[in-house]
Amino acid sequence: MTFGINDIPVAVWVLLGSSLIAGMIVAIWQWQRANIMRSHVAALNRAEHSRDTNSATETVGDDETTLAGEPTTQQVEHEKPGVTVIVDARNELTELRQCLPRILHQDYPTFEVIVVVGAQGEAAGETLSEIRSQFDNLHVTFAPRETRGLSRKKLALMLGIKASEYPIILTTNANCRPSSERWLSLMMSLFEPGVDVVLGYSHYRYSRDRGPGKFYRVFDTVSTGTQWIVSALSGHPYRGTCDNLAYRKQVFFDHSGFAKSMHLQWGDDDVWVSEISTASNTRVQLLPESQLHSHYDNMSHAHTVWKMRRDFTAGLVRRQPRVVQAVMSCLAWCHFLAAIAAIACAPTSAVVIGVAALSLLLAWVVTMIAVRRQCDVLCAPRPLLGVPLFTLLRPIVNIGYRIYERPNQYINYTNHI
Repeated sequence: MTFGINDIPVAVWVLLGSSLIAGMIVAIWQWQRANIMRSHVAALNRAEHSRDTNSATETVGDDETTLAGEPTTQQVEHEKPGVTVIVDARNELTELRQCLPRILHQDYPTFEVIVVVGAQGEAAGETLSEIRSQFDNLHVTFAPRETRGLSRKKLALMLGIKASEYPIILTTNANCRPSSERWLSLMMSLFEPGVDVVLGYSHYRYSRDRGPGKFYRVFDTVSTGTQWIVSALSGHPYRGTCDNLAYRKQVFFDHSGFAKSMHLQWGDDDVWVSEISTASNTRVQLLPESQLHSHYDNMSHAHTVWKMRRDFTAGLVRRQPRVVQAVMSCLAWCHFLAAIAAIACAPTSAVVIGVAALSLLLAWVVTMIAVRRQCDVLCAPRPLLGVPLFTLLRPIVNIGYRIYERPNQYINYTNHI
């Protein structure tokens, strides 16, 4: 083992420098994305604190005296826009029994819940009749059992929207549970004049995923969510999640509903959001109490289905930062391979080995901290030690999904039903 630096070839120094630069670019990019989301959550918290303070002040004023023409706290509450929550419940009867009460017990003055039932209609009707006796704002409609040439998901949403009473539509699924009773209130708090779309966040129940690859699935879910959320916060919204997506009913009719994507089985969230959202009319709600978590019996299968659907509709979504993501994936591999190549070229140089190891360690530590912050915002566990490996594996896994999905693309079209 040698410790001199004079005998190290210039090419090795180039490799070490390239590794360090590529690694730090990726690490800074991840850090910046985490800071964008953290700053947004901090701003949302300040806004909520301000609203709570103003509400408390108004309440105290009402107890003493109310000037003529000034709205009371009760009147201010009723000025909040009404919202129709549409729950797609095709086959999730068990989940519906568990999740629906959470939705109906929301702390919001004006809302209704429309459950669109598909399969298991009779059993679901019996379950819902019991719940309807307790809640006047729960309504049920049934989708036809046989639908050909039409997306069942879009059909359920269209039926719910047509039956809706209020100007705001909020879509979710029967297997989704709100994190708190403030879910509706937080989502609706962002509907100010000029705002037509509010993107919420939803994730699967991490504690239920105990199968092989669970830590990679967490990393992939957080990476995917971070990508579209940061893009929206940067003024380029292109995707949302149908588990927690709100928009004005008038926007739905102004854009002729899902007319542009009726030939697709999916796309009621990503393709649809890319059609109706702009930098000025879209907001993002990320507070933990506004997030939903979904339940799946087989998380590995569910994750694969998500990836297949998202990959297919990705080519139909505008403004998505796929090029940036691809460049960063290439730089991550350049960072790793350049360091390994430098060591291979000078395997006996302690200086080269030390600099290469330091380059890898520095970039990976910064990346791990950045991903940890992203996980905290998105209420996910922290797969810290696996982050360097997952960062390298993710583009390869994504390519594998695309290769596997390509011969089966026909299932994404409604004429396959």
